[in-house]
Parts: sequence; C-alpha cells; structure tokens
Amino acid sequence: MQMKHINSTSGSVMKQHAFGPDAVRVLAFILLLWLHFFLRNGFYSQPVDTTAMTIAAAGRCVFMCCIPLFLMLTGYLKCGKEWKKGYYSSLLPILISWVIVSLVCLWYKIHVDGQQKTAWEWLCEFFEFKLANYSWYLEMYIGLLLVSPFFNMAWNQLKTRQKHTAMVLIFVFMTFLPNSVNGISLDGEHVLNILPNYWTSLYFFTYYLIGCWIRTYQPKMNSVLCFVMAIAVALCFGVINRYTGGAEGDFYEGFNISYSHLGTATIAVSLFLGTYRLNGKCGWIRKVMAVLSGVTLEMYLISCVFDQKLYILQRGKYGAEEYLTRGLVLTGLVFVGSFVAGWLIHQVASVLSRWIWQVWKTLWEEEQEQAA
Repeated sequence: MQMKHINSTSGSVMKQHAFGPDAVRVLAFILLLWLHFFLRNGFYSQPVDTTAMTIAAAGRCVFMCCIPLFLMLTGYLKCGKEWKKGYYSSLLPILISWVIVSLVCLWYKIHVDGQQKTAWEWLCEFFEFKLANYSWYLEMYIGLLLVSPFFNMAWNQLKTRQKHTAMVLIFVFMTFLPNSVNGISLDGEHVLNILPNYWTSLYFFTYYLIGCWIRTYQPKMNSVLCFVMAIAVALCFGVINRYTGGAEGDFYEGFNISYSHLGTATIAVSLFLGTYRLNGKCGWIRKVMAVLSGVTLEMYLISCVFDQKLYILQRGKYGAEEYLTRGLVLTGLVFVGSFVAGWLIHQVASVLSRWIWQVWKTLWEEEQEQAA
C-alpha cells in the first residue's frame, strides 16, 4: 500500500479524483436500495439453511456498508474545513429537501396508505423525523455536521500520522470492538461483556474520522484487491451466520454484524479504498455520476415511497434463489423513481434555498444601513 500525506486543506488531490467520491456516494445508495429490498422481501424471517441463503446473508453484510460509506465520505470531504461564517450554510437546502419529502410522505400516507391521525400526531411525527421513513439519517447527520468543525480542529492539531492513527484506533476501540468481541455465553442466556459497550452508538464519529484519515494520507490500494477482500470477509460472516443460527435459524438467530462492528467496518473501508480514487475516463460517465451524486440525499429520503410498495410484490412466494434477478429489477425501478423524484425535489430546494439566502442578505444589509 502506498501512501501520500497531503495538507488537509489542499484541494488538488480532491479535484484530481472528483469522480471517486461521486462513485462512493452512488455505490452507497445502491447498497442502501438492496438493504431495504432485503428488509421488505421477508429475508429476515427465512431460515439460513441453504447455499443461496448463505450467499444472501453475506450480501446483507455488504449492503450494511451503505451508511458507513456515506459517513466516511462525509469525513473525507469535510476534513480540514475550518469553522467560519457560512460553514453550516449547507444545512439549509438539506433541511428544505427534508421538509418537501416529508410533505410528500404525508400525502402518501394519508391518500395511498389510508393512515388516519390527528394534525397534532402528524406534526409530532414530522419533528421526530419519522414522517419520511428514512430521515433518521438526517437527524443524525445534523448533529455530525454541527460538531464536525471541532473534530477538524482536533485533527489538524495532532499533526502526525501516529497521532491521527491513535485517535482513530481509540474510537475504534470504544465503538467497534465491544460489539465485535462481546457476546460470549456459556449457558445460552447470560452474555459476557468483555469490553465496555457504552459508546458503541457513536459509531458514526468513528467512520467520520476514518474518512478524515483517508483524506489526509490518501492510501493507494488496488481496487480489485479491495473488492475481493470485501467479498471474502462478507462470505466468511455469511457462513458463520448460517452455522451459528442452527438448522432452522433465521438471520437474527445466527451471529450477525451491525454498523458498529469491525466486520462491517472492514468491508466498508475496503469498498471505500477500492472506489474513492477511481477516475472515470469517459466524459459522459463522469457527468452522469456527478448528477446522481448530487441528488443522493433526496433519492435516499424519497425512496421509501417507492420501495414499500415495490419490494413487497409477491413477498413470501419466492426464495433466495430469485433474490438476484428480482432484486435487480425492483431496485432498478426504485432507483429510477427515486432519481426522478429526488432530482425534482433537489431543484425546488435549491431555488428556495437561494431565495431565502437572498432575502436574509437583503434584510441584513438594510439593518446594517439603518444602524449606521
């Protein structure tokens, strides 16, 4: 592995490999569609007792990397940015997109799903980030963005690779390692927690810092080798899941991995390292990737409107042998629908955001003139 240390505030490497981050973001969204396909097609209630289900369990390990990829990319792109006026301005179009998607979901739940709730209940759902089903990620992202400049300050003060690596490893120890080594049970009931697991829910900070580390040192890895490693690790956990779940055990009855697990982190980092330095040589591919990358948040949020109807078609009437063919068709349809709707929402949010900033700027200037 070759490494190149760069100044965190330098944009030269970023511009040279702009296609790579776009590819990471689109890959993360595709994995997300597949994760939700498994969520809604009955996968988790089927016994993992065949080769096809074992491969499906391994696939689920790969699909779990969607959120880690998004988080690492956030660290990669935000690393080195200083806290200054306008740092949080990127939140405005994001919040506007969320409001628009929430209103679409509200219409959908009332007029398509036939849900009946009071106006107060709908309002509570909105502010709990539950009106749009997948907006929990946005709720988390807001906090991550708010504290990111302070992480960047700490990161920039450490200066050396040794200290940067130590910071990442400490967070790995607190958030990943407990869920990776705890869980030993000798009597089938009581679990031995070898390591304290109080901090595991802060896994998103760890992925952010891993992204900062990659941004700073630019490790060069062979893409094919990275993807092979990711698949190999996922297959290992798929096999482990099958044989720990018992003859009729489903996915959750066997050993499985979550966002805050070293297994997931290993797969996610491998996928990131294999993708982030890709440099699309074809101009139209670069343009398509850039357009898709620019609206992935809106696509992510609005995808719930499409997948909760499409993914459950003939649920329970087919097995893991058909997951690949059905998944390709259904996730493809959700992708197209989410892109069209997400692109429109993004355009509206961009216009509203510019208008709001213009109004605020005008009011501010008028206030300053009156004060003078």
